[in-house]
Amino acid sequence: MNRPLSASLVLLLAALAPALSGCAGDAQSKPSAQADKPKAEAVAVETAAVAQGDISASYAGTATLEAEHEARVVAELGGVVLFLAVEEGQAVKKGQVLARLDGDRAQLQLRQVEAELQRLMHNDARNESLYQRQLIARNAYEQNKSDLAARRAEVEMARLTLSKSAVIAPFDGVVTRRWVKQGQLLKPHDAVFDLADFSDLKARLRVPEQASVALRAGQAVDLAVDALPDRRFEAAVARVSPVVDAGSGTVEIVVAVDNRAGALRPGMFSRLAVTYDNVAAAILAPKAALVSEDGRNTVFVVHEGKAHRVPVTLGYESGKNVQVLAGLTVGTEVIVAGQNGLSEGTPVEPLRLAGAETVAVAR
Repeated sequence: MNRPLSASLVLLLAALAPALSGCAGDAQSKPSAQADKPKAEAVAVETAAVAQGDISASYAGTATLEAEHEARVVAELGGVVLFLAVEEGQAVKKGQVLARLDGDRAQLQLRQVEAELQRLMHNDARNESLYQRQLIARNAYEQNKSDLAARRAEVEMARLTLSKSAVIAPFDGVVTRRWVKQGQLLKPHDAVFDLADFSDLKARLRVPEQASVALRAGQAVDLAVDALPDRRFEAAVARVSPVVDAGSGTVEIVVAVDNRAGALRPGMFSRLAVTYDNVAAAILAPKAALVSEDGRNTVFVVHEGKAHRVPVTLGYESGKNVQVLAGLTVGTEVIVAGQNGLSEGTPVEPLRLAGAETVAVAR
């Protein structure tokens, strides 16, 4: 009875042996497949360390230099130009004669009123004696005194008019333009020369109202001109307008330029940088590390071989650096190249670069 059953069992086990063998093989092959699965490849990035140093906030702009003392010298008396004493580009002193006009008419008028003055002075001396002896009326005596005073004023006016035949420099400066020629007939108030004081130059600059709040007279200004690219000139804020232009939201400042050396000229195109704040021992990060998305500023830092996104609050920008008000500490490694496309937790392979400059240069 048992033999047929045993034979059948043997045959069943023989039939199932390949399937059981395959299951065992699959169970053994699963750990091997998981072991062969490749790990995520690290992204090569460049990093730099957050540093500490000073940073300056400044506003840069351009302006045309102009002379603070500049005037058009005109002829106060009409006449023919007899001679020109100076030419364009010549330095002159206050009170120096620049040109002389024909003053014959003024000279004749002066002689006429002087002669009348002499007659009234003679009458006054005679009337003085007569009045003391009560030989003339008081009103006649006083009338002559009044006429004498009026004539003296006329003589002074005639002398002043004659003096206007000479065109005089109103201040020390340089002749920038000559408008007339010798022999030309001028009318009163015709232009003769343009005069400018090169030693006292000004530049007018409009700055945003946020920056203007921190500006004061006397603050240093860095000034350069395109004509002299290798030189820097001393300048300072002279005055700040008390009002804000409603249309542009800017405030005008006037910058005084020291030009005692005479290297600068009115009309030169200048570039100015006005420093309005300085922060010592600020936390500085390279601007290249910033990633802006949806109006938020973030950076990627490296921690245990992975990239982590950190939001930051920024202050002033200067040169290649930016001031970090919150989010980073000195020494933190931030990614400055290769951060595009990174996400939170991405494995990275950092290449160390130099950190942020410890002393920032005004932008």
